[in-house]
Amino acid sequence: MSIEAELGARLAPLVKRRNTLAAYGVALVAVTLAAWIRYDAAGWLGPGVPFITFFPAVLIAAIVGGLWVGLFGTAASIVAIWILNLNGAFAGALGAPTEAALFAFGFVSVGTVSVISFFEQAIDRIAAQAHNQHSLIESAPNGIVIVGEGGSIIGLNRSAEALFGYERAELLGKRVEILVPTKFARSHVGLRETFQQAPQTRPMGAGRDLSGRRKDGSEFPLEIGLNPIEWDGQRAVLATVTDITERKQHEERQAILARELEHRVGNIFAVILATIRRTLTRGRNIVEAAQILTQRVQLMADAHAVLSEAMFKNIPTNKLVDIGVGSFKEQVLSRGADIPVNARAAQAISFIIHELVTNAVKHGALSSPQGAVAIDKQIETVEGQPFFVLEWSESGGPPAVATTHKGFGSFILLETPKQFGGDAKMAFGESGLSYRLRLPLEAIR
Repeated sequence: MSIEAELGARLAPLVKRRNTLAAYGVALVAVTLAAWIRYDAAGWLGPGVPFITFFPAVLIAAIVGGLWVGLFGTAASIVAIWILNLNGAFAGALGAPTEAALFAFGFVSVGTVSVISFFEQAIDRIAAQAHNQHSLIESAPNGIVIVGEGGSIIGLNRSAEALFGYERAELLGKRVEILVPTKFARSHVGLRETFQQAPQTRPMGAGRDLSGRRKDGSEFPLEIGLNPIEWDGQRAVLATVTDITERKQHEERQAILARELEHRVGNIFAVILATIRRTLTRGRNIVEAAQILTQRVQLMADAHAVLSEAMFKNIPTNKLVDIGVGSFKEQVLSRGADIPVNARAAQAISFIIHELVTNAVKHGALSSPQGAVAIDKQIETVEGQPFFVLEWSESGGPPAVATTHKGFGSFILLETPKQFGGDAKMAFGESGLSYRLRLPLEAIR
C-alpha cells in the first residue's frame, strides 16, 4: 500500500467529513431513539429530567456531522422534549424546573457541540496537512526513502520503488543497507549512526561517487540529499535519491569527444605537414606546387567538414566519393555498397579518391569530355573475413602509362591501405588506369 493510500485509509473519516443528508439523517434517528427511550422510561425517570436521554443523541450528531448537524440535533432534541411535555408524556406538567432544565440542556448542548466542532476542525487541519505532506512525498519524481533512528526503512515513495526495483512491502522494516552496494554496507552503518547523532540537512558523500544497489544486484550512480524530519512521532531522516546514470554517461561522452577532438586536430596538423613536405619536391615550380598544395588542403578541409558534420563517425562512402569527384560527377558512375566508415578510414578514402581524380584529370579519362570512370564498391569475403573493395576503372581516355617516379600520389594510393591491414593494386592499360582498393571491414567501420 502506498503512503497516500495508507494515510487516506487512516484519516478518511476526518478529512472527508461533510454535512451531508446522511449525517442529518443519523442525527434525526438518534434524536428519535432518544425520544422513544425517554418516553418509555418516563415512569421511573420523572418529569424533572426530560433531557437526560437526548444528550447522547446531540453528541452523536456533533461527532458524525460537525457543528451544523450538532446544532440540528440540539434543536430537534429541544422540540422533541417540548412536544413530549405538551402531550403529557411525562408525569407532571411543564413547569419552571423543567423549563430551567431544558434551557440548561440547550446551553450545555450548544457549548458541547461548539467544543467538539472546534477540536474536529483542528484535527481536520492537521490531518489535511499530513495528507498533503505525504501526497507530495508520494508524487515526487525523485526517489524518497525515510529511515528511522535504528536504520530501518519506515517509508518510501513510488519513485523509490521503481528506482531500486523493490515492492514497498519488501523494504518497509528492512535496514537501509539493503540499498547500499555490499562492499560499502558495513562502513555505511557507522556513517549513518554518526549522522543520526547530529542530523542536519546536507548532501550525502560530498566529493565522492555514490552508488545504489537494486534488487537484482546491479549498481547505479546516484546523488543523495539528507533531511532530518519527524515521521509518525519519531525522529527520522528523509533521503532524496536521484539516479545520475544519464549525467555520468553524458560526462563520459564529453570526455571521449574532447580526447577524440584533440587527437584529430593533431592528426590534421601532421597530415598538413606531410602534404606540404611531399608537394614541395624538386623539379616542381612554385605555381604548380601552389596549385597542387591548394587542392590537397582544400580536400582535407572538405573531408574534415564531413567528419565534423558526422561527429567523427559513420561517414557513408558515397558521400566521400561525391566530395572527391567534385565537378566531374557527369563523367563518373558510382555504384555498389554504401557503408559507413570511421573518421580515420574516411580521411584515407577521401585522399585516395582525390588522387585518382587528379591523375585522371591530368593524364587519364577525365582529361577528355568523352572519357568516363566507373567506381564499383562491394563487400567480399576472403577466408571468412569481410573486406570492403573499391574498384576504379577508366575508359575513353588516353592510355595509362606507368612511371618510375613514386611521388606523394603513389604513396597515398599504395601505402595508405596498409595502415588498415589492406592492400591496393594499380594496372595501366590502353583504356586508362585501373585501381583496386581492399580494406578489412572491421578496421574501417
